[in-house]
Amino acid sequence: MKRVLVAAVLSLAAILVLTPRPALADSPLRTPTQIQVVHVADTSADIWWLRNGSAKEDVAEQRVNGVWREYARGLFGSLHLSNLTPGATYTFRIYSVAYPGSGFTDSARTVPITVTTLSAPDSVPPAKPPTPVVSTTTTTFTTLVVLETTDNVEVTTYYLQQLISGTWTTVKTIVQGDSRAPTVTGLTANTSYQFAVVASDARGNLSPRSDPVTVTTLANTPNPTCKVQTITYNPGFQVTVTIINTTTATMNGWTLQATAPATTSTGQSFGGTLARNGTTITITPLVWSATIGQGGQLFVGFSGSATPFVIPSDYTLNGLPCTSV
Repeated sequence: MKRVLVAAVLSLAAILVLTPRPALADSPLRTPTQIQVVHVADTSADIWWLRNGSAKEDVAEQRVNGVWREYARGLFGSLHLSNLTPGATYTFRIYSVAYPGSGFTDSARTVPITVTTLSAPDSVPPAKPPTPVVSTTTTTFTTLVVLETTDNVEVTTYYLQQLISGTWTTVKTIVQGDSRAPTVTGLTANTSYQFAVVASDARGNLSPRSDPVTVTTLANTPNPTCKVQTITYNPGFQVTVTIINTTTATMNGWTLQATAPATTSTGQSFGGTLARNGTTITITPLVWSATIGQGGQLFVGFSGSATPFVIPSDYTLNGLPCTSV
């Protein structure tokens, strides 16, 4: 009887091994989404979409005389159209291509999207930009934030201008990809300056100038300036100290101190080396942060926690009190 059972089991195992398993069907990739037409001019435009990160590439098809034809491939979420005819309408759709052997097939096509070019070269200027925002100011420089404005096609350039001897003069040119927080250097301590912004599109149409902002540089002082900002999230906190060299000479070395109860712990520091001795917290410079030129600034700080929640206080720089902001 035992031999019969063993033979039956072996026969069943052989059948299971020899019987081919049904092949699993590949799944189609997700169809690209959020397809949109932007930056439409008389001879050019852009198409943007949210692509599938699992796809090998995307393909754009154009409908020509009632037939879909491949227009471009190797795309990754955007397609620039150029050499278009003014006042003409074009129709496109997108699909994603799967990697061979990935378990996916190509996606379905998107719903067709049309592009109608302008009938003539763009002559509409960008809208008036917002007033630039002052970010940081010392005795010798200021950093301003240039805010976005709109255009019927696309803003390509911002010009940060300074009023010099009664004339608005461009001091910084910001093109696409540049930081829109330019720094203007070479300023004089305790002096007021006016700045404004003009925007331009690809055709060179200029916006009205923004309302100006007035910046007054810090005055020179016998000792450097120290400002402390503390962000709290009980039981944690984050301290950032801004050291500004408002003197007329280069700073070589500095010492930052604060007091805190023994129940207040300190974590990672930046900009300097932190040491603890009882209730005294001392931060001294690293090799690269020891020297601060005239008008320069340095950010130093540390994180920590406290239970009960008593954060560090009584900050001093080189023995002189800092200001809380």
